[in-house]
Amino acid sequence: MSLFKRLEKRAALNGPKSNWATEVEQSATPTASGQDINPERARTLVAVWSCQSLIADGVATLPIDTYRKVKKNGKREALDNPGWLVEPNAFETPYTFWHKVMVSLLGEDGNAFIHLTRDGGNPRGSIIAAFVLDPSQVVVDEDSSTPLYEYGGQTFNATEILHIPAFTKPGQRRGLSVIEHAAEAIGLGLAAEEFGARFFSQGTTMSGVIEHPGNPKPGEVAILARMLKKSHTGIKNSHAVGVLTGGASWKSISITPEQAQFLETRRFQNIQIAQLYRVPPHLIDPTVTSSWGSGVEEQNKFFVDYTLVPWLTRLEQAISRLLPNGQYVKFNVDARLRAKTAERFAAYVQAVNNGIMSLDEVRALEDLEPIPGGKGKVHVRPLNVTPVGAEKVKAAPAPVAQPAGEPPPTEKPAGDPPADEKGTGASD
Repeated sequence: MSLFKRLEKRAALNGPKSNWATEVEQSATPTASGQDINPERARTLVAVWSCQSLIADGVATLPIDTYRKVKKNGKREALDNPGWLVEPNAFETPYTFWHKVMVSLLGEDGNAFIHLTRDGGNPRGSIIAAFVLDPSQVVVDEDSSTPLYEYGGQTFNATEILHIPAFTKPGQRRGLSVIEHAAEAIGLGLAAEEFGARFFSQGTTMSGVIEHPGNPKPGEVAILARMLKKSHTGIKNSHAVGVLTGGASWKSISITPEQAQFLETRRFQNIQIAQLYRVPPHLIDPTVTSSWGSGVEEQNKFFVDYTLVPWLTRLEQAISRLLPNGQYVKFNVDARLRAKTAERFAAYVQAVNNGIMSLDEVRALEDLEPIPGGKGKVHVRPLNVTPVGAEKVKAAPAPVAQPAGEPPPTEKPAGDPPADEKGTGASD
């Protein structure tokens, strides 16, 4: 690739110049609740932010390892991670990189696009850097026979951009936006939140009507209403003492937010958002009781198995396609499933005593150095355990056939001496 072409594509990666506020406003999805929803607006709802943060942080904090399957014995061989997995680029740590990938999948339009910079610009060269692109600015060519992507006025192929879609349906290459498809549920949550905010900022705790026994003049009515609003409207004036004169009385006609099921509505919306992202509801709403397991370890396992693993599988399969010679990557979920210290070490003892793990493997899980001299690499097993068939069982002697008509020989007591050693009873 010529220098001019490389500079042209690098300029394209900076993205098109645009008015961000205008684009966000135009890309918003109107809802029946009156809330216009886009990724930025949706994240203002605490439940959406919490779900995206839980999943993105959960993936970004996991160690990633590279392996290669050995053909001789079928076992996997641990390898050093490629440089771009250790340091994606000069500006980001691996945590920031994977967090951006997950935010693209969870909160933008359901797609992650990673630009790959290869050594010398060679399409088959090794990857030396990776950058997460703004998915809203990438156009996927749905009609081409090979994957093609347009970004910043330039066209890129599959060796230059790695596309990871989230929820997909047949006939489409681009993933679906969870924000767009759940706009009504998110909009209802935002509407309930706005109602609560307006209730405390503009509402009055003395909502009702004033009954006057006489016939006050219109001006007197306006003055009375204005004085009441000034004295009792807003959160600062809540629970203030009201004084009515001229025989007027107060009749409350309002209902509380609890009676209007305001809190229940907000709780239900939190649960719906949790279901949308497949996050256990108790992780984003402390008022919800978990029905999965009785301890933190079981609840963490639920989060890993049903929330993180599907996302991790997407990433692992996409990244593994970039590695040579049958190599593949795996996120180490054991880092999230570590039990309490006593339970963890009890499990280690069982694994070592049964030959499942070596001492060095256990020490590696605890971030400890191997035992000097290679003594910790040995796998041991109990002395009283022997593999089936490993030792020959001594066969019992075959019985001796006796002639017909003769009684079988009788066994002598074990304590009797041989006949030639017994005394005859005669004196010499």
